[in-house]
Formats: sequence, structure tokens, C-alpha cells
Amino acid sequence: MLKNIIKYSALLGAFLFCTTLKAQYTQSSYSAFGIGDVNWGGYSHNAGMGGFGISYNNRLFFNNLNPALVATNYDAIFQIGTSFDSRTYNNGDKSYSSFTGGFKDFAFSLPIKYGKWNMALGLSPYTSVNYGILQTSDGPDNSTLLSQLNGNGGIDEAFMTHALRLGNFLVGLKTSYLFGSIERDTEFLLTGIPAITFSSTIYNERRSFSDVTANVGLAYKIELKENHALNLGAFYNLEANVRSRNLTKFESQDINGNTFSSDTLKNNVDSEISIPQRIGFGISYEKSQRFAVGIDVQTQAWSQYVDESGQTSSDFGDAFRIAVGGELLPNYEVSKSGPRITYRFGLHYERTPYLVNSQEVNDFGINFGTSLPLNAFWGVSNLNLGVTFGNRGNVTDGLIRENYLKLSIGFSLQDQTWFARQKYN
Repeated sequence: MLKNIIKYSALLGAFLFCTTLKAQYTQSSYSAFGIGDVNWGGYSHNAGMGGFGISYNNRLFFNNLNPALVATNYDAIFQIGTSFDSRTYNNGDKSYSSFTGGFKDFAFSLPIKYGKWNMALGLSPYTSVNYGILQTSDGPDNSTLLSQLNGNGGIDEAFMTHALRLGNFLVGLKTSYLFGSIERDTEFLLTGIPAITFSSTIYNERRSFSDVTANVGLAYKIELKENHALNLGAFYNLEANVRSRNLTKFESQDINGNTFSSDTLKNNVDSEISIPQRIGFGISYEKSQRFAVGIDVQTQAWSQYVDESGQTSSDFGDAFRIAVGGELLPNYEVSKSGPRITYRFGLHYERTPYLVNSQEVNDFGINFGTSLPLNAFWGVSNLNLGVTFGNRGNVTDGLIRENYLKLSIGFSLQDQTWFARQKYN
């Protein structure tokens, strides 16, 4: 009884902590466009496989790529993750580096009817904005005009998933509430004029978002021979018409940083943006609890993205992402030969939604990962690690090349006793 109290208290504390915590988990100069950098889904264990996981899921972990695969979690699952991003930027003349990281996502899955019906709750990023860009130009009287562009925030996704198992056929429905805010500042500073009486002029824009959307997923397992199977999976994420509220201010500061003039240009003006539908499908081959390999493809027609003015933009094109990955479990049962460690690998290629001077911005990465078992009284638990070495963009046609290292760290917990009926206490 005491152990169960400790378990529930820990989960409740983690849930309350996560619902109030918001941190930047990634960064990119290209997140200055639109609503930011798109999150294609996946947890820390998926990160080690390049994001692979639309058709396959290890039952010890939670899957948010395909809602149907929540039905693979026979028992209760709790999972939480963080991500850290180290990145170097190069425009062909100069380069600089930055680092960010923090909380990324969490989920909790539980059986409603064992082996037939599962439900899940979770929170994960939908888009992320995190950039800082300095531009220089010639000003009057041999002065220099500095323009500092900063952005942060993003859209988050709180979701509920229901998944059913009908033999080898799985079906799932995820309903999501999209919410969040994006703040952008542009600061103009004129230097090189001795008699200057002002320091800077700041244009500040804050947009808040809210909407409900849905995602339908399917999965099917084809039994080939004993413990061998071919898995098929697909999902369809509906188009989302997201409410947007805009607050825009314009202010001037003196040389001491004090604001002496401020004007509100827009005060909570309502509008709407349209996020296009997303489609994904995957195929994988597995030997149960030994190994799995597969490929995923996701597409999203960002050329159909509609901004707050009701217009499409030439800054966006159709995006897709390909992930090839797998996992290996040399020692499924803990024995003298070694602990139950899972090794993962993968590659990903992404054509991002961004078009800069009509040029595509592509992203490529090599991925590695592992899950390390933790000995604890609360059940089957793992420390999940995923590492990505990648690059995005190039230094031609006005683009910026980004070389990055991402580290995903997660904790997953499975226990068969949380929702089991006890005969004795």
C-alpha cells in the first residue's frame, strides 16, 4: 500500500510540474519564419532511430507518432523527456555558436480494458521559436544601423489518445488542444553619432494561439513466422484553423535604457491561421523483443499555410521527412551474459517548410541511442538516450548553414500493478 501511495504521489507531482513548465528544447535561425520549427513527433527512444516509429513500437515505451500504437502498451506507461541542442551557425563570412535545452514532453498511458483498449494523456511541442539574428547596414552621417531580431516561444500540444486492438489490427484517435504564444522583438540601434540622444527603438509583437485538432492512426501486423512480423502503419492529422490573437507595441528608449515613448499598434486583435494537414506512413520488420528495422515517411503541404492576413506565403513550400532506423536487443532476458540494454541507430532527411530566396532548406542527421535498465521497486524502468549529429541549410543564396548536436534524455516507467485489482492488501 505504501509503495502505491509513493507511485501515485510521484506521478502526480511530475504531472503538475510538467503542466506549468515551458522551456526551449531546440533552436534554429529558420524558426524566424511563420510559427516556427516543426516538431515531427517522437520521444527520446525514437530520436535514437532518426524519428522512426509510425509502424513499430516497443511495448515498454510510449508512442506519439501513430495514435494506433498506444494499443501496444498492455500495461501502464509513464514517460518524460528533455532535449539539449548545441548549434553552430555560418553564413559564409562569420560563424557563432549557441546552446539551449530543457523539458520537452511527457505522456501517461493506461489500460482501460487489458489488451483491448488503452487511453493516454500527454504534452509535447508542436512548433518551437528560438532565434537571435543581428543585421547591420549603413546609416546617415557615416553611422551604422544595427537591427537585432529575437524570437522565442512556440505552440504546444496537450492530447488525449484512445486506441483499440482488434486482433492484429490497431486503430487510434488522438484529440489535441493547441495552445501557446510566440514573441518577436526587433530592436533598431543607431551607432556612430556622438550627439545621439536616444538609444534604440523596439518593435514588439506577441501572438497567442489556441485550437482543437485530431489525428487518426491505423496499424496492422502481418505474422510471417514464429516471432517474426511485418508491420504497417499510417496516420492522418487534420488541417487546423488556429485562432490567433495579436498584441503589437512600438517603443523608444534613451541612452540609459529608459522607455520615454510607447505606442500600442494592435491590442489583442483576433485573426486565424491555417496549419495544413499532415500524413505519415511506415513499414517495419521485427523479430519480437530481439530487433526491428523500418522506414517512415511524413509529408505536410506547408505551401498551403495561411497566415494571419489570410494569405499564403512564398516563404513556404511542401515539406517531407524520411526516417530510417531500428533497434537491437542482444539480451532480452537479464542473465549472466549482460543486462537488457537496447541499442538504436538511424538516419533522417528532411525538406523543411522554409524557402529562402526560393531555395529549399534541407536537414540531414545521423542518429544513435540506447535504453539502460534501472533497478527500482516501481517496476520496469529505463533511462533513454538519443544523440543526433546533423546539419541544416547551406551558405549559398543568402542561407545559413547550421551544424548541430542534439541530446535527448528520457525516463520511461512500466508497471503491471498500478491498475490491477488486488485480492489482498
